Amino acid sequence: MGFVKDERQHGTDTRVFNTFLEAQKVFEDPTAPQAQRLEALDYIVRHQEIYYVLDMLARLFAQNRVEDHVYIDFAFAQFPTRPRRDKDFEAMLRMLKSDNAYLRNAVISFLHNYGEEVEAFLQKLLTDPDRDVRIFAVNILGDVRFERATEMLRHFITREIAEGHDINALMTAVDYLGELGSVEDIPLLQAVKKEFPDDPYVTFGVDLAVERIRGEG
Repeated sequence: MGFVKDERQHGTDTRVFNTFLEAQKVFEDPTAPQAQRLEALDYIVRHQEIYYVLDMLARLFAQNRVEDHVYIDFAFAQFPTRPRRDKDFEAMLRMLKSDNAYLRNAVISFLHNYGEEVEAFLQKLLTDPDRDVRIFAVNILGDVRFERATEMLRHFITREIAEGHDINALMTAVDYLGELGSVEDIPLLQAVKKEFPDDPYVTFGVDLAVERIRGEG
């Protein structure tokens, strides 16, 4: 499968790839010079769908190695468009489950720039059976702070209480609601404490969130 040749300059060297497979072979070669691998990655990003690039990164960089960070950063910085298709977001979800913390953080940082466009994707993450994925989603929700963020946090807390899910995911949401919520959220926060009356972690977290809402913290 052929593509239009890349004529862009990289310093004093010009690298032309005649096919995508040629570029991928260079990029996947760990012994190739960094500059060549970056040129190959640039070609791949501009000629392949986002989900393909994400899955490729997740496959190649399953382990967190400092020398790989430059390629991960480069790929996310070079994406020409924002992902809007289910395949793209599903690839991000798979990457959020990677053992490589640097990959996971790259996805989170990328999503932080989306605002309301990422709402539907976050709704999926907030109901994911994996506790860590739900916590990632709450962190994104709390940091992005788009218009419906507070409402989504309320729904998440209510569901976590009703379904008896993980206390760490629940308390992450409680912490953000203490920052974003209002006095009308205090009864919901108190309900969390009633659900775990003997847990000092919950008591402290809820009390702190209530103090913040009341302007006492």
